[in-house]
This record gives sequence, C-alpha cells and structure tokens, in this order.
Amino acid sequence: MNHKILTGLACTSALTLALTGCGNGEGGGDDGAALSLSLGHSYGVDSLQDRAAKELAENVADRTDGRLEISVYPASQLGSWEEMQEGLEVGSVDLVIESVGSLERYTDLAAIEGIPFLYADEEHFFEVWDGPLGEEIIEAIRDDSGFLLLGDMYRGPRVLNSIRPVEELSDLSGLRLRVPTQQTYIDTWEALGASPTPLALNEVFSAIEQGAIAGQENPIDVVRFNSFYEVAPYVTNTNHLYGNFHFQVWGDTYDSWDEELREVLDEEIAAISEWYRGQSVDEQEENISYLEDEGVEFFDIDYVEWQTPTDGIADEADPQVQEWVEQILH
Repeated sequence: MNHKILTGLACTSALTLALTGCGNGEGGGDDGAALSLSLGHSYGVDSLQDRAAKELAENVADRTDGRLEISVYPASQLGSWEEMQEGLEVGSVDLVIESVGSLERYTDLAAIEGIPFLYADEEHFFEVWDGPLGEEIIEAIRDDSGFLLLGDMYRGPRVLNSIRPVEELSDLSGLRLRVPTQQTYIDTWEALGASPTPLALNEVFSAIEQGAIAGQENPIDVVRFNSFYEVAPYVTNTNHLYGNFHFQVWGDTYDSWDEELREVLDEEIAAISEWYRGQSVDEQEENISYLEDEGVEFFDIDYVEWQTPTDGIADEADPQVQEWVEQILH
C-alpha cells in the first residue's frame, strides 16, 4: 500500500469485526469455486446507484448459475463510504460504489476529480474519460493507492443544495456547507466564500434538519433519493464538477478471484456502465421535475463569476494532476 494518509484505524477494526462474514470474497481463488461478494454504497434505496448494484448482482448470478453471488447493501448499511473503503483494504467489503475523488485521502492523484469548472459540459467530460487519458488516470490511481476502479457510471454535474436561496455568489458568504472529506472540495468552497464542513453522507440529512449545516452539494439525483430536498428546498445549478461512479475494489483482492468469474464480472460491469450513463442523462430532467413538484426552487449562476475565484486550485495540486488538467483544458 502506498498511502498519503492512513486514517481511521480504530474505525477499521470495529468495521472489520462488524462485517465479518459479509464479504471477504468467500470462495475466491483459481479453483473454480463459488464466489460470494458484498457490495455497499451510501445512496438511497431505489436510487440509480442502488438499481445498478442490484442489476449487476442479478446479471452475474444468472450468467454463472449462482457461482458468483453479490449481496447489495444500500444506504450506508455497511457504514459510510470512508468506512467501506477501509473495509475493502482489510477484506470485510468487496465492492463499493463511489467516485474517483473519494480516494483523495489515499492518493493525491484522485484530486483530478475535484478540480472545479474543468469541463465545458458533459460531452467534454465523456471525451476525456472515454479516451486514453481516462485509462491513464485509473491505472495511476491503482498504482499509487491499491484501489482498482471498475466501470464508469456517469453521475452528472454536482449542484448546490441549501436551506436558503443562493442566487448570487455573495449569497454563499459563511454558508455552512457539507462537503466530502476531500481537500479539493474544501478548497473550492472556501475560495467561493462558503464555510465547508466535511461530513459523512449518511449524517447529512440529520445535520441539516438540526441546523448544524445549511446545505450540501451533490448531483441532482442525490438531492432526490437521499431526501435532502425535504430539509433543503433550494438548488443552485453550479455544475462545478462532473464525475463518474466506479465499482471500487482492492486491486490485489480482485486479482485473486477466479479468472472466469472475474471476466463475467468485468463484462457485466461494462454493460451496467453503458446502461447507467443513458439512465443518468435521461433521468436528470425527471429528477428536476420531481423536485419542482415538491416545491424545490432552482437558480442558475454566472459561470465566469463563480469560476474565477477557484482559478488557483489546480496550481496547488500534485504535478501529475496539473499535467492532466492541462491536457483536459487543451
């Protein structure tokens, strides 16, 4: 393991004890035995992430006559995504649905996801991540962290979701905003004038409800399926980040699984990724309409006004990330 920071050892120990028997890739190896895997994520039941996980589980079971079995645990049932990633390392969790940027605490290279206002639109994003640069980034992250990222499920642009309207950049001043435990996210919202507060996703609803924070930022489907709109009925279309979800695994563990079953898993993850992208794009408008019907108000931004204060964030990134940024921009 080549980690920038090793965090949460006590939490990892507790998680390992709690999850014994849930995962561990039981029955893996090259002997052709059955393989039983656990898949966790932090997103709501019936969210697109949850539907993708369940579809994957059904498809691999069908194709292998039950030899490859995936048990799905939505809505942080196995802990926060940070805890589940720690579970990947110790073998108590087998797959986690999360983004590149969630690995920033393990490798500075994952900060590429958090550089704000990097893509002109989603087509620009697809061009980068469907090409050789996307493959290069995924490979470099495994080499530096040990985590292997499978598939590429487009999650759409991130937006600001708050308890009060944010129509102008000045409205952000002092806004106590939940962000993931990722430095580039913290730097971005500090540069924009907010007061970013790292917090696990499964703690966000209650934190807003109790007044500890005044909002959060995520793709629009998270606003809907994690029910954040119930306590934060305003959305500002910042579109400051674009990203993919991936099926995260511990690389060495993945390599130890039966080759035939691994090939089936890879093929079905590729199929799910293609389906996911289409669904994600199609459902964005549906999610917006649903939220509007629930009384959520939407606001657009002046792109240049918001982008300008964040110009220096890429300059502070790892030199390799800076090189990738230059390739993306040009």
